[in-house]
Amino acid sequence: MPVRSHRRITLGALGLLAASTGALTAPGHAARGHSALAETAPPNVVLIQTDDQTASQLGAEFMPQTKRLLARHGTTFTNYIATTSQCCPSRASLLTGQYAHNHGVTSNRVGYAGLIDKDNVLPVWLREAGYRTIHVGSKYMNGYEGFTEPSTKPAPGWSQWFTALSSTRYYDYELSNNGRLQHRGRHADDYIGRVLAEEAVKQIDDAAPRERPFYVQIDESAPHGTRQLDPYGHCGHGTSIPDRRYGGAFAKARLPASPSFDELDMSDKPRFLRLSPRLTRDDRARLLRRWRCALGSLASVDRTVREVVDAVKKSGEQSNTVFIYTSDNGLFYGEHRIQRGKVFPYEEALKLPLIIKLPGRYRDFANPEHDIDRVVGNIDLAPTILALAGGAPCSSSGECRTMDGRSLMPLLQRSGGWSRRGGLLTEYREPDLPRYSTCEFAGVRTRSEIYVEHYRVADATGGTCVDQSPPDAERYDLKSDPFELDNDCFGGSPANCPTDDTQRKLGARLQELRTCAGVRGRDDQVGDRPFCG
Repeated sequence: MPVRSHRRITLGALGLLAASTGALTAPGHAARGHSALAETAPPNVVLIQTDDQTASQLGAEFMPQTKRLLARHGTTFTNYIATTSQCCPSRASLLTGQYAHNHGVTSNRVGYAGLIDKDNVLPVWLREAGYRTIHVGSKYMNGYEGFTEPSTKPAPGWSQWFTALSSTRYYDYELSNNGRLQHRGRHADDYIGRVLAEEAVKQIDDAAPRERPFYVQIDESAPHGTRQLDPYGHCGHGTSIPDRRYGGAFAKARLPASPSFDELDMSDKPRFLRLSPRLTRDDRARLLRRWRCALGSLASVDRTVREVVDAVKKSGEQSNTVFIYTSDNGLFYGEHRIQRGKVFPYEEALKLPLIIKLPGRYRDFANPEHDIDRVVGNIDLAPTILALAGGAPCSSSGECRTMDGRSLMPLLQRSGGWSRRGGLLTEYREPDLPRYSTCEFAGVRTRSEIYVEHYRVADATGGTCVDQSPPDAERYDLKSDPFELDNDCFGGSPANCPTDDTQRKLGARLQELRTCAGVRGRDDQVGDRPFCG
């Protein structure tokens, strides 16, 4: 059932509520009660989201302009995770502020069709709050264009819609420009990263100087792999494709030297991973090619960041604009012998880039916290943006979502009063045929621990999902074992898990999070379900 509230209260009334915590107030509505927000006009927000970028791919050696323009005077969240590490579920969490078990998109195969209350999402809420909403991207949500009729129709809530259709393509693709179909070919200027950057700059020029604030979401293709071949280089056909300008930029880059790469001893891992073969020389060569092509494609994103920031400066809106840079999920490059894909609840897939650059007027001109290691997730972005916008998670009809995430504003403003006791949920559920060797799991991720239970896994043939009773289990101490080499539930057996008080708390918290909804003290309780935080 949809997780929503049917009570709607006015923003004026909310502004009178104490909001020193920066959290949204019950039942799932935003308040701009802190002085830095209450006394300042709502900001513009520019959100740039890459596709499959790992946390390690945001290094200064790979994306120097992003680090200089956003991270140097912004805040980097070093413990930011995808609550479901796959494209469509993660994007749905960004747009709803909810875990997958509440918004309905539990896997890519479920896709956009599974999204509950499709017209009750972040761009709708921002338009209700007076924003001009602009989508410029290569992917909105997996399966969107196959679900809607016609396929070029803008998704709910967007004032401007400039979105590529179909699977990831860097050249020779169709896009919808506010419902009008356009084709781009194989010329160098048709490279998807160039086209999106040009359109984003154009939209910012049109929206500013502003009569009303704007929200721009730029969804990049990079560094997602494609089946296309590179017309100007040697990438593609399973890798990402760099812009022609950056094709050889990382020709000598090496794979990350992680201890988990081609993990030597897998005997501690669950049964469905334990027999994964060691990487061959050809495997390593393919992974290295993928890595170099991915870095090359991100050079185009780095350039886009500079062009977008320059456009905002030129418009005179720099002091009124919040920048958010993130990725939808990570990716494996041979860690734990996993050669491709994401989903698995290891740090390489879960842990993502997140930079938020907040103008001084929205943080009382306090110096920004450079690095924050609190555990935060993609469910927290919508509440944060709504807190800045003074909006509420409600459609024009008055239907309201109960969000599971909480605003990050107290952390960004260094005002205190922010906590997430008991960690974040990571979850995944494939409804039918397995795409990975795990079909359904749930875990709890804290700053120091991760504990996961796998409830369904692929059978020996990989043709169907079978129940695991008891579930396979994994627990890692992220302080002493950050690369997750030693499963404290050895071999995936729950009988081998520690019997300490920490295990008891992790297990109990996991069972709460699997069905949780909303935030205690902010939201009305949804039935008898536990709160998420």
